[in-house]
Amino acid sequence: MGKEKIILIGGGGHARVVIEAIRLCGQYEIAGIVVSQPAEAASVSGVEVVGAIEDLPGLYAGGVQCAAICIGSVGDTSVRADFYRQVETAGFRFPPLVHPRAIVSPDAVLFEGAQVMAGAVVQTGGRIGANAVINTAAVVEHDCIINNHAFIGPAAALLGDCVVGMGAFIGAGAIVLQKVRIGDYAVVAAGAVVIADIAAASRVKGVPARPY
Repeated sequence: MGKEKIILIGGGGHARVVIEAIRLCGQYEIAGIVVSQPAEAASVSGVEVVGAIEDLPGLYAGGVQCAAICIGSVGDTSVRADFYRQVETAGFRFPPLVHPRAIVSPDAVLFEGAQVMAGAVVQTGGRIGANAVINTAAVVEHDCIINNHAFIGPAAALLGDCVVGMGAFIGAGAIVLQKVRIGDYAVVAAGAVVIADIAAASRVKGVPARPY
């Protein structure tokens, strides 16, 4: 029996990272990439761009029923979330994707479309929401809750019992101390150290982190 096919949504830099993870895992056959705009390149990392978002129903009818959102985030997670909802409406499933060099506790829970990239660690009790990304070398300590569509940047560290709200963004190298709550759609800048709760839709930076 052949591998289940998966279609990738988006053809930028994050797509290359996801492609590598899928290939190393060996669980899925990549059926191609769809993009929102006409592609400048015909392929990404050897994977063919096969169409645009409006072509998804045809792909689904042709037997491709799994998808992965391959759009990165730099402070704004709304684009990933919007595409996730569009593709979900078309009927696709989003298997969680874990790079084989990531460490994920067997006690952790990964929801649909969660992505855990190379070198990342998700400790016991962790809950990674739908379409959330734990990027390269990030650490999610015990009992943290990462809500849907949140994005944890490379080398960020969340200490025990943190909660990251829906669509929140944690920048590269940021540190969130234990039991801190990050509100929905908040943005934590790269390198910040968060020592207290952050309100929804706020933006913080610095050591300690303060609004800006």
